[in-house]
This record gives sequence, structure tokens and C-alpha cells, in this order.
Amino acid sequence: MKALIVEDKQQLADAIREYLRNHKVDAIARYDGLEGYEEAKKGYYDVIVLDLMLPSMDGLTIIKELRKAKVETPIIVLTAKASTEDKVECLLAGADDYLTKPFVLEELLARLFVLTRRKGTVLPNVLTFHDISLDKLNHQLIKGEDKVSLSLKEYEIMELLMVNSDQIVDKKYILSKIWGKEEDAYYNSAEVYISFLRKKLSALGADVEIKSIRNVGYKLIESTKHEI
Repeated sequence: MKALIVEDKQQLADAIREYLRNHKVDAIARYDGLEGYEEAKKGYYDVIVLDLMLPSMDGLTIIKELRKAKVETPIIVLTAKASTEDKVECLLAGADDYLTKPFVLEELLARLFVLTRRKGTVLPNVLTFHDISLDKLNHQLIKGEDKVSLSLKEYEIMELLMVNSDQIVDKKYILSKIWGKEEDAYYNSAEVYISFLRKKLSALGADVEIKSIRNVGYKLIESTKHEI
């Protein structure tokens, strides 16, 4: 499951993100309403955790604009606004669930799984590209009977490449997704992790390589040679 958290209180957002990641949910956080909306519009997530009172763009507007744009990702509203009127307004606007603060993380996690199960939107736990598979639950890259474990960032990058295997994945997109930034200082970090992944593909003897597209990004391709 991939979750987007849109919450302007960074400490809370980061705590939710880390809790979800510890329970095998790939979560990222955005701390600004407009940034959260732009991220949610990509339709990349299985579920969205959304605060109502946000800078730049409030949560209710985000819900309405996403539904207007035909983005059907399940949304759970997470807010201190507890009146019946607020709940009804959000649900009528297109939210799928509503949880008031303070809340228990275990309940939030349970609600996320219920929402994604109900909507049938969860991506498969195993992704496949030619002769390799990516185990999303155990963060492992697999070929036949052989497996290698991936670090969190290795896994996140590999998942991006496999989900978008029919196209070039822009390096800026990778930086934004994995590090939440696009600054030049992070470019080398992406290249380092791509190098790690290439070595692990080679160790598996996979007929797959990560091709660098100069000044653009990366693409998974089938290959008969192994790059280190």
C-alpha cells in the first residue's frame, strides 16, 4: 500500500509516516495543502490521509478538486474539527472516512486497510518485470529461487522504476518522491542508490538493467548483459 499524508504539523506527519512505514505501508508526507494536492493528482497512491486546516489550500478544497479531476483515491480526513456539520460536509464532498484528533495510530492503520480493501485499489504485493520480481511486503528483489534484500530507499526507487516500466522515470521525479526535494545536492544520492540496485540485479544474474537516459532519468530495460 502507498499512502500520502497531507498534514502541516510536520512532527505529527512524520510520526504517522514512520509508523505506517514500520507496518509495511509506503508513506510520504507533504506539509502544504497545494503541494499535497499536486502530489495527490498524480493518482499514484492507494490512500490519502488529509488534514483540513492547511496552508495554501485547505483540505475541503483539496477533496472537491480531486473528485472534480476524477481522482478516485480513497481519502480519510484527519482533523481536530469534530462537529457533525464538518464531517457531513467532507463526506458529501467526496471523503471516504473521517477520524478526529487526538487519535490512535492503530485505528488509523486499520481504517486505511479497510478503505483500500473496500475500494480494491491496493497495488499487488509483488511487482514483476521480465525475470525479476519485487516483494513489496519484505522489500526483496527476486529472481527464481534467489533473493536479495533492499534498503528502504533502494526499494522505493525500484518500485518507482517497476511501476513505470513502460516509460523513462525522470530523475527529478525520483528525488521528489524519495527525498521530497529536487535540489542539486540530492542528485548524487539518487545515482548512488541506482548503482546499489545495479549491483544487486547483477548479483541475481537478472536479465534486466537500469538504463541511464542522459539529462533525463532512468528506465528499466531487458538485457542479456549485467551492469555493475
